[in-house]
Parts: sequence; structure tokens; C-alpha cells
Amino acid sequence: MNTNSSSIFRVGQKVICIDDAFPRAIADWGSSLPIAGHVYTIRAMQIGWDHVTGCSNLGFLLAEIVNPTSSLGSECGFLQRRFVPWLETCSESEHNNATEPAQLQIA
Repeated sequence: MNTNSSSIFRVGQKVICIDDAFPRAIADWGSSLPIAGHVYTIRAMQIGWDHVTGCSNLGFLLAEIVNPTSSLGSECGFLQRRFVPWLETCSESEHNNATEPAQLQIA
């Protein structure tokens, strides 16, 4: 995991989802998923394990999305690479109106 990239994120920060192409297996642990182009707030950050790559990664729990506890015993987070910091140069409604959300793609 690149620790430099994680330092730009903090709990309470607003982020924009840039990648909502989730694998089909996501349905096993998450009923609500982030949508590309939408703004979210980081509720918590946690180190997780990417079962596809076998590497540890930084995951976000989002204030706007709360999923049930997974079979692993905790709520699963969303990979940090799926988000970029939201630059507060316009209001959230202006941003959402200017960005057409992508349809959820399941690979």
C-alpha cells in the first residue's frame, strides 16, 4: 500500500467515487454501493485485504452507506483507489448537477 496516497485522506473528508465497476461477488457482502460521480463522507478508514490481488489496502467506510456485518465479522470497506478528494470549489448540488452518475457496472 502506498502510504503517501493515504495521507491525503482523513475521517470526515468528502470524496468523489470515480470507479463503481464492482465484481459480482460484491453482492455477498454489500447491499449498498457507491456510485461514480457521487460525493461521500469518510466515516472510518481501515486496513483490509484485497482477495483479488492478495495485497493489503486502505478501505473507507462511508457515512452515506452502511452495510451489514460481513461473514468476516465486520462491515467491509470500499477501496481507497475508487475515490478522489472532493475539491470544495463548488457546492455539492452544483457538482452533482454537473456530473452525470455512471450506471453501476458489475464486472
